[in-house]
Amino acid sequence: ISEALISAELATAFPNNAGFVTWVTAAFGPFWGFQEGFLSWLCGVLDNAIYPVLFCDYLKHLWPPAGQGPARWTCILIFIWSLSWLNYRGLNAMSWSAFWLAIFTILPFVFIVPAGMPHVELSNILIVPKLEDIHWERYLNVLFWNLNYWDSASTVAGEVRNPRKVFPEALLITAILVMASYILPLFVGVGIEGEADGNWRSWHSGSLAKVGELTGGFFVKTWVVFAAAVSNIGQFACEQAQCAYQLQGMAEAGWLPKCVSRRSGFGTPDVGLAMGLAIILPVSTFDFLSIVDLMNGLYCEAQLLEFMAFLHLRRIQPNLRRPFRVPLDSVRACACMLLAPIVFCVVLILQPVFRRRWLHVFVLVAVPVFGVLLHSTLSLCRRQGWLSFIREPPKTIDEVLALHTPMSTCTKPAESLEAARMEPFLLPPSARSVSGDGH
Repeated sequence: ISEALISAELATAFPNNAGFVTWVTAAFGPFWGFQEGFLSWLCGVLDNAIYPVLFCDYLKHLWPPAGQGPARWTCILIFIWSLSWLNYRGLNAMSWSAFWLAIFTILPFVFIVPAGMPHVELSNILIVPKLEDIHWERYLNVLFWNLNYWDSASTVAGEVRNPRKVFPEALLITAILVMASYILPLFVGVGIEGEADGNWRSWHSGSLAKVGELTGGFFVKTWVVFAAAVSNIGQFACEQAQCAYQLQGMAEAGWLPKCVSRRSGFGTPDVGLAMGLAIILPVSTFDFLSIVDLMNGLYCEAQLLEFMAFLHLRRIQPNLRRPFRVPLDSVRACACMLLAPIVFCVVLILQPVFRRRWLHVFVLVAVPVFGVLLHSTLSLCRRQGWLSFIREPPKTIDEVLALHTPMSTCTKPAESLEAARMEPFLLPPSARSVSGDGH
């Protein structure tokens, strides 16, 4: 919830395809903005590689060959290339496809929850495993993976009509749906007589399919498995678009070379899509937990930067126009709201150290170092003229505010673009009038 609130405030204050990169830049400057962009993009494409893997893990319940061997790799490749083509065709095609896939995914649980509720045994709900029986590393990693990435929507803010109104509403609706889709099916699934049976260890990624069979027979079981597999399609398509538009936004703002900003004939960032595919294809050969373990620590590093940027902007820019504002007035209150998420992120970052998983520790250190080297290399290319850049990256909050893109050419008819550019909120106030004290 804290991450969703911060995303709503900052995405509406800085509606641009560079998303969270502009937040960190406004707070700490372009160097840290680039590091935020690099870490978040890498985590995004690593996370993207999870969904073809999960798709095949669910599909094997209906078609066993999808679980291993050539059939599995064929399914993964078809999954990745077909959805990449859909994203290449444009946001309208992808967004409506994702919307209807989400409806299809939710529908079986609309049946399972009321059908299974009368059969819930509270004694099953109240089973508490011993602390030493819990695999805490896996539990925390999977829990974090399931509940994060609220900030990712900010990288398509430039493609949304009136993002300052749409984003808070969308995030609120999403938060309600996410909580309901986790709590209600799990309450029924764990509590239903015969499924939990006092043995929480028997639960795995296919257990809800068994709950579907208990409440509605083979048809509902098949629907749950199919819906779970299909849900990965929507998540893959949305996150792939998010990562590609983030790179395009960073290129338009000057962090990346001009070639990365190129759009296809459908208005989509084809170079950004191709760069994501270069990582998604090899990483999708890993198993689910390996990808999650690799990704979460890096994402926590990026998340901490966003949290610090939010608090710093509240302190140095109290009068910045925020169409949506987290309903806390003082910086201290905001820091208290973020205390638990910050501690959680620090624990996940330090977890490999405590468990002496030195390869993960190496990755957590090496990736940010590579980000620093990449920034230095791009700066050298800019100075020497080896690569072409659209502009210098923004260095002040005035320049960040000037990047506002309330709607893009992809979502607005051409004849009304000029009128859109004249909308009042596109004219950013100066830093002097924003901060009130000139600092």
